Amino acid sequence: MNMLLVLSSLLVVALARPHSDDAGTVSVRQSSAGTYKYVVNLKDSSRTEERLADGSVVGEYTVLGIDGKPHTFKYTAGVDGFRIVEGPVPQAPVDNNVAPLPVQETPEVLAARQLPVLQLSPELSAIEDTPEVKAAKEAFYAVYNAALKAAATS
Repeated sequence: MNMLLVLSSLLVVALARPHSDDAGTVSVRQSSAGTYKYVVNLKDSSRTEERLADGSVVGEYTVLGIDGKPHTFKYTAGVDGFRIVEGPVPQAPVDNNVAPLPVQETPEVLAARQLPVLQLSPELSAIEDTPEVKAAKEAFYAVYNAALKAAATS
């Protein structure tokens, strides 16, 4: 159901673009078995995706990079999660077994750590219950204590 919503949204977005000779094309096929394939070709990007009978998904998309060149990413999604299998994906840094340097605290943070967590002003006093709250608490504890007695004798 969600996939149908995604596909129909994609179709609406693709069809909402201004229509001209170079606006692009959209092709969508879906089977009653839950498989689908769609292809979207636009002036500056494209995407193809296919859901296979086992539920896995394969696809690719091409977008223009900031360098103005097209970059194509091929991916799969299934029991192993989403994975880019081909494309200009950044590489993780190499672990050279050297721990990063600890964060250096600023003088302001060091000074703040020396202050007590809570400093009460002498003019502050404890908050007192209103007469209504006092009466409600007394009524609650009377019923509560009666229930405790009844439970203890049962």
